[in-house]
Order: sequence, then C-alpha cells, then structure tokens
Amino acid sequence: MIIKPKLEWHETTSLKAPYIYWRDTLIVLYNPTKVFVVDAFREQLSKYAPPPQVSIFKYTYRIGQVDDENVKFLECIAGALQTRLKPLITRKYACKDILVEL
Repeated sequence: MIIKPKLEWHETTSLKAPYIYWRDTLIVLYNPTKVFVVDAFREQLSKYAPPPQVSIFKYTYRIGQVDDENVKFLECIAGALQTRLKPLITRKYACKDILVEL
C-alpha cells in the first residue's frame, strides 16, 4: 500500500501552548547542523520528553501534524522521515507493506 500524507509543520524552541495539547504528531529535534531524532508521539505533547542524549545541545522542535486519514500510519511516516533525514538517534518503527511518499 502506498500512502501520500499531507503534513503541516510548526517550529518552536520550547513546547508551549497550543502545541502541548496536540496528539498524534511527528516530532523532529534539530539544530542548523544536525537532526537529532525523529519521533512519532501518540499522546499529548505535554507528556513528551526529549531523549537524554540531546539535553546538552540547543535544538528546535519541528512538530508535524498528519492529515486525519493517515494518522493511523504515523509510525510508518516517522520511519520514512527518519530514513530521509538520517538523525543522530534512530528509532525502530515496525511498518509492513506500506510505502510512504513524502
């Protein structure tokens, strides 16, 4: 199955309102020289804690909202983004028989 999600990106230096109330989002932590991590987060962003390895760096949050029909493929989209961005910390996303076009 091939999916073409529509992503809407927002950038912020800290998690604050209205972002802390969002659910089912993609989170990319980066600075101008490196992408640190790509996360798929299903709960409210107020519960999100960045990996401890990136706490020594200054970074920006890029928060992505996925269109409603593709929210169920959030982990697959995060895996495709991770492949494209090559972050410092990689996550394992189990995604079978789904190809994501970004």
